[in-house]
Amino acid sequence: MKNKEEQPWVKLKKYPHIGFPLEHKDISKLENYITDETKIAKHSFLPFLHRTIFQRKFRANNTGLLNKSKKRTRVKLDDKAREIFFASHFDAQIYSYYSYLLSKKYESLLKKKSFNKAVVAYRKIEILGKKGKHKCNIDFALETFQFIKDNQDNDLTVIVADITKFFDRLDHKILKQKWAEVWDASTTLPKDHFRVYKSLVNMRYVNEDLLFRNYRDRIWVKTMTENDPKTPDKHQKPIKHKRFLKDNNAIAYCDKPDFFKNSLNLITKSTRTEGIPQGTALSATLANIYMLDFDQKVQDFIDSKSVQGFYQRYSDDLIIVVPRGKQAEAIKRLRDLVEHEVKLEIHPDKTKVYHFEQKNGKFVGFEIDEKSGDVKNKTLEYLGFEYNGQRALIKTAGYSKFNRSMKRAFKRASSLAINADTTDDKIHKSSLFKRFTYKGSKRRMVFNGKTKTFRYDWGNYLSYVEKANVTFNKFNGGDNIKKQSRKSWSRFNVLMAKTVRKVARHKLGKII
Repeated sequence: MKNKEEQPWVKLKKYPHIGFPLEHKDISKLENYITDETKIAKHSFLPFLHRTIFQRKFRANNTGLLNKSKKRTRVKLDDKAREIFFASHFDAQIYSYYSYLLSKKYESLLKKKSFNKAVVAYRKIEILGKKGKHKCNIDFALETFQFIKDNQDNDLTVIVADITKFFDRLDHKILKQKWAEVWDASTTLPKDHFRVYKSLVNMRYVNEDLLFRNYRDRIWVKTMTENDPKTPDKHQKPIKHKRFLKDNNAIAYCDKPDFFKNSLNLITKSTRTEGIPQGTALSATLANIYMLDFDQKVQDFIDSKSVQGFYQRYSDDLIIVVPRGKQAEAIKRLRDLVEHEVKLEIHPDKTKVYHFEQKNGKFVGFEIDEKSGDVKNKTLEYLGFEYNGQRALIKTAGYSKFNRSMKRAFKRASSLAINADTTDDKIHKSSLFKRFTYKGSKRRMVFNGKTKTFRYDWGNYLSYVEKANVTFNKFNGGDNIKKQSRKSWSRFNVLMAKTVRKVARHKLGKII
């Protein structure tokens, strides 16, 4: 019998919401309630917390002047907005539990399907020969590139497509039908499942900015009791800005009684007739279930004698590899199935077509214009990697994001050292080394004195680079990926030196 803490669906988190986070002492009560179908069938779900996340996008300015380094300048495109919805702490466990139940049913169903290996997102797929180790995007990218490489004697077309606003446009009728099919419940969902389904399709939510504005002068935080570090103290305090919530160890915007008494006017009922919230543990599982018929029909086409290609789907990112002569048919089939089978859309601008062929004794890959066939100076990009027929590398965008994060961290460190009243005027270098250098890249279990804590130090971005390099080493015939990170150490030290000088100048100014 497993301990309560070991239940695979119990995932306690600490983000601020309406009401306080759950603790380990709550697990027994939590499990008894959530596994009771009659209770879930009548459960009253709290509103979601809505947040819009903006992703910065940059592209090379191919028409502009070169900079001093003889490189193209980069232009900033419109930020990409992602609408994320966070469930309350208790509701999140309900979604996690039903995701766990449905995932087991889905995995059992997939064992009988020909596309079992094609659907790769949100699944635990064990690495062959490595018990307990599961595949990630690195392994899935390698499988795709390996198929292309193994068929380099043929002219190939690779089609990469991105379904537009995937979670926002899921048809509720199809979703309910597929949910019932996987649960083996004919066309009617059990009452508890139906209650969970209704909470997603008839969503109620509160805008996080409005909630913060309402309670900014009395946010609940947790601190350690003076002279007793083992006993936490929970109290309310004002917080000036939402970005300071984590620094102040905020655990809740308000408690439930306060919200129901004073803030019901903040609740918005969604008027959408399609889509489910992105951000719950159940959303990802439902997305895979929704695509069951689509996946089967694409795989049937790929496996046909005249094609014998490759298909993989990572959530809303699709990639298929077909012989060159099947290019037009494959694109049409893909778009027709997306439109009519699952009532979604693949925007033509989000469909990339690549040709792989032998040229001057070398196997090369390049993007082409779908309509004109003109060659573009771009290589295949998929799951954070790029492949040109000779070697696979991490996309430069990944390193750019890492470098921007590093710059922000140093800027914040200097700002805290100079301006913060609650900290000394020193740069806390150890945390910077841990986040951005090889010194923090080792993944290991964290120990608390002499005992294990069951917490893991998962490393940093360079851990990911090392894992990718090891995975692709044989494929590339060398450490090509590791060489991409060779400048990160020097960049780190340049930023460190600048930050030290900046803080030193401030200290000197204070003395004078």
